[in-house]
Amino acid sequence: MIRESFKLYASLRHSAKLCLMATMISACASTAQVSRDEGKNQAAEGAEPVGEQTVETAPLVPTSEDVMFNVFAAEYLGSEGDLNNAVGYYLQAAMESNDPDIARRATRIAIAAQAWLQAAMAADRWALLDPGSILAHENAAATLLLTGDYSGAQLHVERIIVLMGNSTEAWVKVSSLLAQSANPEKASKVLENVLASQGDVKNASAMYAQSQLAVRERDLDKAYELAEKAVELEPERSEFLTWAGRLALNLNRPGAGLKYIERAWKMSPDDHDLALAYADLLARTGQPDGARRVMEEIPQTPDVMLSRILFEISAGKTEAAEQLFRDFSDMKFEDPLEKTFYEAQAAQALGKVQLAIELYGLIKSGERALVSGIRRAELMAREGEVMVARQELAQMRLQPSETFVEESWLAEARIMRELDELEEALEVLDLALDQLPGSVPLRYSHALLAAELGWVDIAENDLRIIISEQPENAAALNALGYTLADQTERYEEAEILIRQAYILEPEQAAIVDSMGWIAFRRGRLEEAEKFLRRAWEIEKNPEIAAHLGEVLWTMGKKEAARSVWLEAMKIDMENPVLEETLQRLDARN
Repeated sequence: MIRESFKLYASLRHSAKLCLMATMISACASTAQVSRDEGKNQAAEGAEPVGEQTVETAPLVPTSEDVMFNVFAAEYLGSEGDLNNAVGYYLQAAMESNDPDIARRATRIAIAAQAWLQAAMAADRWALLDPGSILAHENAAATLLLTGDYSGAQLHVERIIVLMGNSTEAWVKVSSLLAQSANPEKASKVLENVLASQGDVKNASAMYAQSQLAVRERDLDKAYELAEKAVELEPERSEFLTWAGRLALNLNRPGAGLKYIERAWKMSPDDHDLALAYADLLARTGQPDGARRVMEEIPQTPDVMLSRILFEISAGKTEAAEQLFRDFSDMKFEDPLEKTFYEAQAAQALGKVQLAIELYGLIKSGERALVSGIRRAELMAREGEVMVARQELAQMRLQPSETFVEESWLAEARIMRELDELEEALEVLDLALDQLPGSVPLRYSHALLAAELGWVDIAENDLRIIISEQPENAAALNALGYTLADQTERYEEAEILIRQAYILEPEQAAIVDSMGWIAFRRGRLEEAEKFLRRAWEIEKNPEIAAHLGEVLWTMGKKEAARSVWLEAMKIDMENPVLEETLQRLDARN
């Protein structure tokens, strides 16, 4: 829960002057460092990097004493949990300073506090000071949309398109931004206005973006119509064809879907991913022989051979899969280690576990050595050779690569967790953090395990360390918010964290689920149902189903709840969250 606000402005101002040259300058420097390093840190975690994508950067101007004081006061209040008052100080600093990093930090603090008007003002200032920063214009557009200033948002959207060269990527980014608006009709109008301002009302990339926005509005018919127009304007763009095909399939128009995907494939017959997608579509539309022909006609690389084997396994053609595996074993390829890697996966899929273990063990160098070593250890553990598996992972940690060290610790913790040895898994991660105290993946995994054990203080400490280093780490923000919402009554604090994560990653199922769960915890049942249904649409995860079902059950929609739970049980009947929910609500009958 947010603590008392800091009110001693006069005394703090006096004490702040004594340390301006030392403390304040270093504080501003650390703020700038976060700005430069955030994209790299997120990429290291495997998350989608945000990145500044700066085209031109405004020169930094020496910061005045008053500005530095306001930054100091804001940081102090923020560290005390008083975000509401921190917002005012940071916004004042942003308006008086010509440093875009201060305006950037002011934006983030205001977003965290859900002070949308102040966030919009700070982001607008940030974009003014750093007009070449795409990220600044993104934040300005997003916050202005939240305050209902669609005209202001339109100006920043237009700037994004210019900075990104009127590319398809620019229009897709813009559609994603506009999808966050509370008023889809006004958001669509903004897109139409921006399109008209470009002087080309038949821009295929814009049609594509409008189609994606229509999907976010749940209007698949409109989305499909726009996708068709994009294809008509640029019939040689494979991404437009595949998008139209996917929409046709979702509208239960398999004939049209197949037609579009086939056209895309014929344009790029050597594109493995597209060919395999086309083959999958043929199989799903009752044309398995056609799917086989497509996979036979493309170059028979190791990954294609694996796909063919997996296809026959899924079709129940075990003998055909076995024959393909024998053929695969006899084939020669330019990179023998690549062949071994995919052959090991095929052996694993066919239930030849010991052979898979042996094959993974042959890959001791190259880019697949790490993955192979991890998979070998995990298979050995599942076969009951837990100690041997752990010894092999320990051997991997003797290598000079920090990535090998980090991933081997994570794998050992996963093995112990799968054995339901949660405390031992946490001890493994304790040792790992002793060796690599700065590892975000290790600390994040440590936090999740602690939360699972109910040790909220440990989980919170870990996640706050991550957030202090990476303020835009949506996964950590969401994990902390969800933990507080689920295991404490600190709902106000939890909601601030979850909403900040949602602004950063509005299409992540886990974050949308958290939005629903905190709404449920705070008694907003209709809002909870809306978010949880959307999360369930994004990802058929039994834990999301458990939450959605509980909300429906509480609202008296018991048959609807049972329907969701039944669908989830078909996916994973033993999911612990689903099991606990059914038992607690006595909903098995």
